[in-house]
Amino acid sequence: MNGFENDQSENGAPRFTQPFKDVLAVLSSALHTRLDLFVVELQEELERTKQTLALFLLLLCAASVGFVLLNVFLVALFWQNGWIAAIGILALVYFGVAAVAAIKLRGATLRPGGLFPATLAELAKDRDCLRAEAREQ
Repeated sequence: MNGFENDQSENGAPRFTQPFKDVLAVLSSALHTRLDLFVVELQEELERTKQTLALFLLLLCAASVGFVLLNVFLVALFWQNGWIAAIGILALVYFGVAAVAAIKLRGATLRPGGLFPATLAELAKDRDCLRAEAREQ
């Protein structure tokens, strides 16, 4: 057997490439851990998005039916005196609600997202640790 087939040279000392293999193994393990964390956070974000979408659709359907029934009720209530005013006031209320919702939606979309905070924190720790080790050497 020659020295390339095992991790030790002929005199029993570790081969020259062994430290590189060790560093590569540690980096591979750290990368695998961070990738697992990223995948878990991605799955959690996907589930949260699906749940939010389902609740939003339920809210939209229920609110739509409720608003239609409320409009019919109010117009019927004011049918004798002032049904046109009732429809106008309802339209103004709905435009006001739409304006507030548009402002809040714009604010929510312009706010920077906080996706994958745990993954980014772990990667920052790794970077700081590697920088500290590089300064020591």
